[in-house]
Amino acid sequence: MSYKLEKPYTENQRLNFIVKYNHNKGLKISETATCLYALEDDEIIENGLPVKNQNYESEQAEILKEKTQSELLKQLEDLDKKRIRAICEPEMKTETQSWLEYYNQQIAEIRQVMAEL
Repeated sequence: MSYKLEKPYTENQRLNFIVKYNHNKGLKISETATCLYALEDDEIIENGLPVKNQNYESEQAEILKEKTQSELLKQLEDLDKKRIRAICEPEMKTETQSWLEYYNQQIAEIRQVMAEL
């Protein structure tokens, strides 16, 4: 549910509106020619009026996918550093598996998850 402050308004009214709805409630502030709006995450301004964003769920899914990919890439970078150390200092993780094999296995699993995204 969006909130609005109709023009004309003073600068003080504008700032109070922004503090109340953006700073305190976390809503997005959008200004049109006639009003200042505080919008929920799933709302957009269309033809000067707030409406529900029909693409909100797909946009959020895309954002989550990008965030997940970014986190997986960070994990790959960290594992690459560990693999370099495993090459330089060859030790065994267990009696049958080296650290390098272990890290390579983890990297393969992360790459599989990334391919499924």
